[in-house]
This record gives sequence, C-alpha cells and structure tokens, in this order.
Amino acid sequence: MADNQREMQRREKKAKKDRKNKIIIWSVIAVVIVILAVMKICEVNINSVKDRFTDADGNFTISQGVSEGNFPYNIDSSKNVVIKNVNKKLGVLTPLSFTVLDSNDAESEYSFEHGYSSPILKTSGIYTLIYDQGAKNMRLDTTSKAMYEMQTNNTIFCADVAKNGSVVYACASDEKKCDVHVLSKTRKELLSYSTSEGYIVAAAINDSGNKIAFVTVKSENAQLKYVLTTMNVGSDEVKASTTLPLGNVVELKYSSSNIYVVGDDYLAVVKNQKELEIVFDHSQINTVSYTFTPSNELVLVYNSYANSTENVVARISSNGKVKKETKLTGTVKSISASSNAVSIYADNEITTLKLSNLEKSGSITTDDSIKSICRMGSEVFVHRQSLIDRSEAETK
Repeated sequence: MADNQREMQRREKKAKKDRKNKIIIWSVIAVVIVILAVMKICEVNINSVKDRFTDADGNFTISQGVSEGNFPYNIDSSKNVVIKNVNKKLGVLTPLSFTVLDSNDAESEYSFEHGYSSPILKTSGIYTLIYDQGAKNMRLDTTSKAMYEMQTNNTIFCADVAKNGSVVYACASDEKKCDVHVLSKTRKELLSYSTSEGYIVAAAINDSGNKIAFVTVKSENAQLKYVLTTMNVGSDEVKASTTLPLGNVVELKYSSSNIYVVGDDYLAVVKNQKELEIVFDHSQINTVSYTFTPSNELVLVYNSYANSTENVVARISSNGKVKKETKLTGTVKSISASSNAVSIYADNEITTLKLSNLEKSGSITTDDSIKSICRMGSEVFVHRQSLIDRSEAETK
C-alpha cells in the first residue's frame, strides 16, 4: 500500500514537471511567433538582423550590432559600394541603389533604386550624378529630390557634375567618334560638340558650370596619344588642346580655373584652361590612391613601382606646387580627406594626418573587412561587408 502511494506521488510530481516544461516551451514558441509577426509587419529582414550580430568571420557577437547612434547601417550589397561626402551628408551607392544618410544618426533622408549595370557616381555641392557607363541612362538628383532621369541617344563614356547642377557627358557619335554635351539642371542644352580626334576617356566641368575639359585618346604612330581639350560653355570654339604625357588618365578634376590631370604614372595641372605643367612626369611615379578635399585640393599617394609598400603622401595645390609630403608604409586601400585632415586605410589601420603639415594626429586599429572609408569632419565612416559604420575615436 505504501509502495503504491509513493508511486502515485512520484507520477504526480513527474506530471507537474512535464506540465511546467510544456508551459515554458509553448511560452517560448509564442514569443518567437510574436517576434516573427512583428518583424513581418515591420518588414524587417531576418538576415539583416543576423548580420548585425555576426562579425567578419561569421561568428556570433553582440558588439557588432551595437554602435553609437543608429550605426551600423545595413545596405543591400557587400561589393562595389561607394561612399562619399555629399554636402556634409553620407552618399552610399551600391549596385542596386543610392541612399543619402544623415551622418549623425544614419537616418535615410533620400533613397532610390537605379537599375544600372555599371553605375558611376559624381558629386558636387548638393548634386549627385549617376550614370550607367557603357549604357545610355543617367540621372541628376539633389540630396533630397530627383531633378531628372534621361536616356541618351548613344552610349555614355564619362560624365561630371558642377556645383550649380550643370552636367557634362561624353558619348558615342553617329557622325564622328564622340559627342560632348552640357545640360543645365533643368535639362536645357548649353553646349553640343562633336569630335573625330579620338575617343573620350575623361570629362570634367568646373563648379560654376561654365568651363569644361575632356581627354581624347587615339592611336598614332603605333602608340596611344592623349590630348586634353578645354572649352568655355556657350562657345562652339575649342579654347585649347594640349598633348598629355603617355599613360592612362584616372581622374580629371577642376579646382577653380585650374585642372588636375591624375595619370596612373604621372601628375599634371592645366592652368587657366591652356597652360600644361608637369608635376611628376611619365613613369616618375606609380599612382596608388588619391582624394580631394572639400575645396578640391588634391592629396595623392604614390610610390616608385607597383606593389611597393613604401609610399609618399603629397598635398598638391592646383597650380602644381607640392605643399607637403610625408612617408607612409603599407598597402594603401582607401583614402579620404576633410577640410583639415586626411585619413588613410592601410594594413588594418586607419591613419589620420593633419592636412596642414601631414603629421600623424591619430590612428584606429581595424581588421581586413573594411573595403573603403569616407572622412567627414572629425569622423571616419567605413564600408565593411553589408554595413556602413562609424569608426571609433582616434587614438594617438
């Protein structure tokens, strides 16, 4: 009898324990269902939540998803992402979309999907120009609204945007080799010019939108010949044509009335639309990376030969004067400048130099997941994986 009573008590305790476990299990399931329902209603991407709590190696971590303000900010791609300072806001171009972020809290202020195969971003003041290189589409926007989107008659080679919203673009020509067009921010055509001198590989427009420059390339005597042509908007006449050193042109940029010509192995400036001055001659340097300050002054990283890690950082004015130089060791992957400092990402470290004398003012130890950086004021924003993040405080 006593044995039966003990057995009944044992079974009753087991039943109570089972009921308690079932309540706990069903409570957990209910909470999960509620969370999933809320996420569905709010259109939260579960994978993006996972990304916020995984590190560069895919391991679970809490710190990865916790950041000052609302950074890190999730983006729709991990590759071919461009981040730029657009009038003190953060412009983010991905293969799918373009977004303007408030740099303080990562709030999206303006965003759209572009649908371009090879999108190229150009910025000036409040204006952004995105064109589909090798195709026929381009669009002009401000940091808060669309100005226009258009399809050209022929394939776009290159383009640029002015601070007043004017756009210069070069495309294939039906009658000659290339056409050059300048449009106002309202799409009024301000200039149309055709050339048979070669194919246009670079184009630039000054802040006021009244001067343009473009580089043509053609084969002559079994070698490539690069020619820089300048024009004043409103005139069909060429201002000047100048033969450039041998080497690919990687950037053409106005700074006031002068033009930087950044080659892959040389650097030159053009003064007043016509006077070419060589800063570093053909094969004198190997261009590693470069950036421009908000006032359009060049900061160039170069070395003696490809794959060298012994670099020189140079601040160069638009008249061709080398203001300051300093040495930097490492494999440079990205560079960005503000009005008073320049930050360089190399060998898992972001080094910041004072712009005035190029002396080191701080550094941040990172990892190899960073793809590019963008300096704005005293902060550095980084692109890693599918995130845009704000860097930690710099240490000396």
